Amino acid sequence: MGSCVSQKSYDELQETVSYYKEQATVTDSLNNATRNAELEKQEIEVDLKTAMMEIEQLTATNKSLYNSYQEMLTKYNSLINQNREVLSVTSYENLSLQEAVAKKEDELDQKKQALLQMEYELRRNEDRIKAAEYNYTEARGSISAKNQRIQELEASLQANEKTMTQLRNSMNEVLRGFSSQDLSAVERNGKMYLSLSQNLMFPSGSNEIDWKGRQAIMKLAEALKSNPDIDITVEGHTDSDGTASKNWDLSVLRATTVVKLLASYGVPADRLIASGRGFYAPIASNSNQQGKGLNRRTEIILSPQLDQLYNLIRPE
Repeated sequence: MGSCVSQKSYDELQETVSYYKEQATVTDSLNNATRNAELEKQEIEVDLKTAMMEIEQLTATNKSLYNSYQEMLTKYNSLINQNREVLSVTSYENLSLQEAVAKKEDELDQKKQALLQMEYELRRNEDRIKAAEYNYTEARGSISAKNQRIQELEASLQANEKTMTQLRNSMNEVLRGFSSQDLSAVERNGKMYLSLSQNLMFPSGSNEIDWKGRQAIMKLAEALKSNPDIDITVEGHTDSDGTASKNWDLSVLRATTVVKLLASYGVPADRLIASGRGFYAPIASNSNQQGKGLNRRTEIILSPQLDQLYNLIRPE
């Protein structure tokens, strides 16, 4: 059975494998963004716990300083009372008492300076407590925002996967009844590329769509109308025969014709883009007839609308 598989089928299988590898890379990138958001959340929670511990430590220190302040104030008042008692003693002891008073006054000055330093430390610790409380509030708000962003990112990922699944199913229905040489589909970089051959779509050198081509476009239009979250770009391509100017004009006219036909079948015009590439985007060599036949094609590129998802994963 393996020897009966054609090279073309093998190549198509290889392209499908490559696409799903690319899809896995895109999914890994989005999952990495989700994990990074979770890590940021964890880091904020650690900072929050650190801030709470710092608040508790500062509060304990502040209480200790306040108690020391009260103790020093009591000693200060006691010394004042002692000085008053000393001054009331007899004049006989006046000289020694004056010396004692001077010493006590020096001690009082030192105690006063210590009290002032304690008051300064108390105010400083109060400011640090207020700052820590502010950081705590900010951290809680940041965690809430990160949680909301993670939920929105997961919802967007699920919506995007649902859109791509619906699109794959719809395109499988469209492909039925057409040969792979006339109509084929591949997925690259999160987009789906439909390739319609010139044999299916247009007579040589013309931009009038054949009957078979109209049938294909009609089936495609029905599928696209049931997938409203898809943007559609139609590209016309030619081989290298003739001048660049004529090929470019012909590719643009063909793309415009397809866009107009899609719109006539009910696809909203604001989702449609027409462009001509001439012979500047070949998929095969133009040195032989087989390659030229592959290059004469119309590509319809289907892109999920990912603006919301890109805004979520973009760094703030």
